[in-house]
Amino acid sequence: MDSAQTPIENDLFPADVFSLPKVEVPVIGVTGYCMKNHEKQLVFFIMDEGVSFPDHTHCTQQGTIISGEMILEINGQTELYQDGDDYFVPEGVSHRTNFTKRTFLIDLSDAPDRYPVGE
Repeated sequence: MDSAQTPIENDLFPADVFSLPKVEVPVIGVTGYCMKNHEKQLVFFIMDEGVSFPDHTHCTQQGTIISGEMILEINGQTELYQDGDDYFVPEGVSHRTNFTKRTFLIDLSDAPDRYPVGE
């Protein structure tokens, strides 16, 4: 287990998550631990407060907020997602996100290479 993880983080994700390969995301304040097969990629993300992703598109993406807050804007509609909320982004639809608190989420993409995986 990564010694940099706090006790709260260890309570939110099973300890084995922290030994999974990390994804490479070119945004400061984002840490993700990846599981994938030949069809999908599942990432356990930790987003620091203030992280944001500008408008972008990609494959179908869905997930669950474990703890924290995510503001998701799709097609001009803005929704706040909090603890226990599920989200869904259809393939090819432009969207943006902002994280107003440190947020833990589980994210599933319909592409096994959505995020590059590091060592």
